[in-house]
Amino acid sequence: MILESKFQDWIDAKVIVGGVSKTPTFAFLGVVDSILLELVYGNDEKRLKDKLEASWTVFWRGISHQ
Repeated sequence: MILESKFQDWIDAKVIVGGVSKTPTFAFLGVVDSILLELVYGNDEKRLKDKLEASWTVFWRGISHQ
């Protein structure tokens, strides 16, 4: 999978933390799934934007080097 390969490249380059690229890949896909569901079933653009910003912030804090 291209996405998993990119996460492994970033792990190897010490851009993000981790040992196994599947973990950040699946976490990222969870964020994407959540946003897609909001796009399909939601009807509030502000809620979508807020959800995306919050999800990305938490995701990035979880994988980035501090």
